[in-house]
Amino acid sequence: MSHDFIFNNPFYLKIIHTIIITAVILLLKKIARNKFIIPSDIDIQAKRKWVVTTKNISFFIWFFALIIIWIDQLQAVGATLVLFAAAFVVATKEFILNIIGYIYRTGTKSFSTGDRIEINSIRGDVLDQNITGVTLMEVGSGVKTHQYTGSSVFIPNAVFLSAPVKNETVMGGEYVFHIITVNLKMEDDWIDAEKALIDSAREACAPYLEYAIKQMTYISKKHALDQPGVEPRVNIQIPEHDKITLQLRMPVPSKRRGRIEGEVLRKYLMKKAEYKKKETKVQNEKCTHT
Repeated sequence: MSHDFIFNNPFYLKIIHTIIITAVILLLKKIARNKFIIPSDIDIQAKRKWVVTTKNISFFIWFFALIIIWIDQLQAVGATLVLFAAAFVVATKEFILNIIGYIYRTGTKSFSTGDRIEINSIRGDVLDQNITGVTLMEVGSGVKTHQYTGSSVFIPNAVFLSAPVKNETVMGGEYVFHIITVNLKMEDDWIDAEKALIDSAREACAPYLEYAIKQMTYISKKHALDQPGVEPRVNIQIPEHDKITLQLRMPVPSKRRGRIEGEVLRKYLMKKAEYKKKETKVQNEKCTHT
């Protein structure tokens, strides 16, 4: 008798349908994650994107399924909801702004999971993004720092409605341009320094330069941009009357900028030391002959 009462009552039936839909969606999400995403051979960034995408799609399917199930009750209380609409909007203003920010952020496609972005002086790699906000794995302060701080930062979607977003990985995806700055005194031998810097960069990026050129060529064509020179190059500046600045621009893997920069600077210092030894040796030979 009690079973007949439950199955003949529309309200209890809707609760049962809600539980079933929730369980099925959670099960399918778990199967997709464990069977198709995690064991696959794709790289970790692609896996992370699929995990986030699967989670968001599951949420929206669940949300719209609940609306369909409870549509009758929602219509019945519609008149009452109108009376509380103003108060509800005020109370949930931040949440509504987060939803609008999610729609705006998704529509502009300014970044995706795995990209390194900066917003309101916060830099980091995008770990997760959902209807409420974006989670970043924070990178140390300063544009020249590329090491994780060990902290994660949650940024509400509402922030993206008013704050500019800098995407450091948009140009090449896997490969990006990186700037390394070397400061010299005016009396230093800047010619040898320039040669040592660019030779060090060429040696460091030789293993992947061909792939970087292909990928950046594709990105340039896709966005109708003039294709930039990808090979390492040095720009010379004089910020003050007694100083010279060498700015090296080179392609690097987006996730190895700090490591590549350290490698280039070590090679640069070693080459500078070799040049100095050779110069000293030549001077000593001249003194010997004289």
